[in-house]
Amino acid sequence: MTRPPIYPGFVGGTKAQQYLHRARQFRQAAINLPDYSNAEQNWPRYALLTHALELALKSFAFHFAGDGPIADEPHQHDLVGWYKVAIRCGLEDDQVVSEGVTFLNEVHKTHFTRYPNQLPGPVPNLEAIADQTVDHVIARFTCVINPR
Repeated sequence: MTRPPIYPGFVGGTKAQQYLHRARQFRQAAINLPDYSNAEQNWPRYALLTHALELALKSFAFHFAGDGPIADEPHQHDLVGWYKVAIRCGLEDDQVVSEGVTFLNEVHKTHFTRYPNQLPGPVPNLEAIADQTVDHVIARFTCVINPR
C-alpha cells in the first residue's frame, strides 16, 4: 500500500501541462489492465484510454489558447471536435490518428464504455486502435507542450 505524501504536492505548470500530465496518469492506469474480462472487452480500461485521449487533445488546444477562450469549443466528450481544434492549432492531420479518434469517439461520447448502451453498429474491437491512438497523441503533444 502506498501512503500519501506527508506534505501535499505542488501543482505547477500551465493548464496545458496539467491536462497532459493527467492524460498520462489515465494512460498509465490503463496499461496493466487486460483487454478482455470474461470474454468481453474490459470496458473500464477503454474508459481510461478514451479519457486520456480527450485530456491530451484538450491539452494541445489549451497550449495554443493560453488563458484565452477556445474558438468553437466542442461540447461534452467530442473527441473528433477536439481533434479538429488541435488541427486548427497547428497539429498535422494524420489519417491513421484521425481514423482512430473517429473510431473511439462513438464509444466515448455515448458513454458506452461506462454504461451498457446500444451502439448504432456492432461493438468495435478497441484492442489495438485505442493504445496506438492514445500513445501517438500523448507522445506527439509532449514534444510540443513539454519540450526538453
